[in-house]
Amino acid sequence: MARLSAEKQHLEEVGHALEIESNAVQEVTPEISRLPRKTQLKIDIRLIIPVGIVYALSIIDRINIGQANVVGMAEELQLEVGSRYNIALMVFFPAYILGELPSNLSLVKFGVANTLSVLTIGMGCFTIAQGQVHSWQALAAMRFMLGLFEAGVFPAVILLCSSWYPRYQVHLRLAMLYGIGLVASGFAGVLAYGLGQMEGLSGWGGWRWIFTIEGAITIAIGICLRFIIDDFPDRAKFLSAEERETVMQRLTADRGNATTEKVTWKNLKDLSKDLTLWVTTWMYFCNVVAVYGLAYFVPSIIADMGYSGVMAALYSAPPYLVGLGFLLIGGFVADKIHRRLPIIIVQTSLGIVGLAIMSQPSLSSQARYAGIFLSIASCQANNAAILIFGQNNIVGSAKMNLASILNIAAGALSGIVASNIYTSNTAPGYLPGLATTMALNGCLICTCVLAWIILAKRNRVADRGEVIYHGVPGWRWTL
Repeated sequence: MARLSAEKQHLEEVGHALEIESNAVQEVTPEISRLPRKTQLKIDIRLIIPVGIVYALSIIDRINIGQANVVGMAEELQLEVGSRYNIALMVFFPAYILGELPSNLSLVKFGVANTLSVLTIGMGCFTIAQGQVHSWQALAAMRFMLGLFEAGVFPAVILLCSSWYPRYQVHLRLAMLYGIGLVASGFAGVLAYGLGQMEGLSGWGGWRWIFTIEGAITIAIGICLRFIIDDFPDRAKFLSAEERETVMQRLTADRGNATTEKVTWKNLKDLSKDLTLWVTTWMYFCNVVAVYGLAYFVPSIIADMGYSGVMAALYSAPPYLVGLGFLLIGGFVADKIHRRLPIIIVQTSLGIVGLAIMSQPSLSSQARYAGIFLSIASCQANNAAILIFGQNNIVGSAKMNLASILNIAAGALSGIVASNIYTSNTAPGYLPGLATTMALNGCLICTCVLAWIILAKRNRVADRGEVIYHGVPGWRWTL
């Protein structure tokens, strides 16, 4: 308790120590925007790599049920009866929503490092537990508990990135995090293929080893995490005092509020009036239906194309690696042109083409597999672009944290939808699921165009000096 009180007092002192002459967001000069290369590298290594690994493990622990399902779990737990598999997938998401508020309050009260470490260890424990179940009901219960612990992981990742990097460097860094996640998602298929070969070892099915080994890795990383990351630049022990001051000056020049803020009811009231918040939430919902639907059902779709269980798990990996290219190129271009919406529109259009190809069982397996590449790559790359579009248009760490809560809630709701629109009785075309996903992608494009028109008009009004947004002179909406 004494330590927590000291940390709370430290945050308050930081807020008084950093006096900002005005609340204006200054133009970020090259001298301020560019840290010394050594300092930037130190930050990237100490933040992006460990946090990226945790984010990757959260994805693997969430979607490995798709690989396990085609490597013997469906038969052993009789998941093909009725909607048992869909139920086991779906229960994760109500828990994900329920866990958001306490986990995000914990981020504020106990700090990101402490909270993220505990959540990661919990994820590992319940991933291992999935490998020990003997009924579909027990599997569903473990998935529910997994959702509770995973709820706070992504808000913590977003909060860390937004607390360490200027707005126009965040997209590329988050793209790097997603890149690690995408490589891990692809590796999950390869790992499932390898662990599936352990069938019969110690009397266990291969699917049990998938959960057990991956959960043990997650626990080990969670223990190490507490000693690696720092919540905010002002307290980073791996930086010198001069480096910390330079980083804080850069954040202040970019945002006008580089200090940690508290969550208040006033923040909530302000957020409810923010059009960008609701637009981003809807965009995220539309995109993540594709993310979850493909993650959970592509192994089954590939199996229906004629591949065996372990081979279906293996062939689900390469599309995620192509998604890495989409992600990095899109992030680089978006940061260069200071635009998010055009990137989202292009990537979503490619995804619709891929989904349309997948929905045609009369096409060759090779053609449908190419459609899987396009679909997975585009929706995975869009995640970073959509969330950073929202973060670029919000001032204040507390507001960014609350915005992340709503976006993740939307993602959880999309997971519930995705868990129910793909059903085994619609194989091999899975037309209802794919058609729903295409329709939502179309809505995403329309929303982007509408947001572009509205926000561009707002910027023109601000250019004429007729209005000041967020109470910050010089603020312009990122398109």
